Amino acid sequence: MADTPLLKRLSPAEVLIDKPLEEAVYDADGTLLLSKGAVLKDPNLKSKVVERGHRKVDPLAPPAPRSGGPLEKPREPVFSNVQHIASSLNVILTDYLAGRHAHTFESRIRSLATRLAAACADDAEAAIAAIHLFHEGDYAIRHHLSVATVTALIAQGLDLPAEAVNSLVCAAATHDIGILQLANHTAELPERHKILIRQHPTLSLNVLKEHGVEDPLWLEAVMQHHERLDGTGYPYGLSGSEISQAGRILAVADVYCAMTRPRPYRPKAYFPMAAMRDLYVGQSHQLDNALIQMLIKVMGLVPPGSLVRLKNGELAVVKKRSNSLNPLCFALQSPTGTPLMPPERRDTREPTLAISGRVDPEQCTPIMALIRRLWA
Repeated sequence: MADTPLLKRLSPAEVLIDKPLEEAVYDADGTLLLSKGAVLKDPNLKSKVVERGHRKVDPLAPPAPRSGGPLEKPREPVFSNVQHIASSLNVILTDYLAGRHAHTFESRIRSLATRLAAACADDAEAAIAAIHLFHEGDYAIRHHLSVATVTALIAQGLDLPAEAVNSLVCAAATHDIGILQLANHTAELPERHKILIRQHPTLSLNVLKEHGVEDPLWLEAVMQHHERLDGTGYPYGLSGSEISQAGRILAVADVYCAMTRPRPYRPKAYFPMAAMRDLYVGQSHQLDNALIQMLIKVMGLVPPGSLVRLKNGELAVVKKRSNSLNPLCFALQSPTGTPLMPPERRDTREPTLAISGRVDPEQCTPIMALIRRLWA
């Protein structure tokens, strides 16, 4: 009797836009979805194929010989890919402010959201590290990128359908679009601008509708991301079950990212571990507690990319997620400040290597390239 081929889940790298499929694609029951050679042109369709698709693998078959054709270009590491996505977002939002390309706004945001969700699914820890170590450019771009990344991770952790993940990431990438001009303010805002801040979910909703966005999930998340379970939020003071899951997800992601990123008027950010604690203990009456727990699950108590001081005096960076306060780290500098090249693995469960405190990113500027190579 012949051996039955196994089914293996597709990775995003195996489904490329405008490239013929190298193998036929099946669903989990073995039903053919797409024949070998089919070409996908729609990023949303690609997301559906990646979500449902499998390829057949014969466990006894010898390795396939390498073809004589040109080698496929290696995939870009997720860490640098996320930074390139930030550059794409900057271009899209700059075009919006300049009144350019309004007719392609929605499709460009959709494509960006697809890329970001795929990056998070491919290597969540590299994506998390990227947003915690990305400090270049305007605050508005960094914040929208961070919120979009955290939203993608929470939505994927909840096993939401790919279409819903895409809509939520689109919402996160545009949630403050109505007040982009105010996002980089460095001083106390005048009263008229404070009024705009309270109105910005509505302002953002109007901007999105003017640019052709009709997706109800996208619009609902943007409209409700400042509503709070106890009714103290804005713009409508919704409470409890009046707030949708979409609004709750975006609210948790937005608050966490606002706490952990330096602001133009507040240069000191929360240490991610402290933000997790304060969200769980101090804001469960305003934010969805189950979603806060999902945030902690997908990010880790001390997320990758967190810069820390170890008890032995070394400066280190967190490399792996952990549900404990003892994640895997890599030491970057000796206690005397000498760079460690290459960085050295540290098990923070060892008492002398435990995390003793945070390190500000400004202290690590000379070795930032060394840090980023850990995710290359």
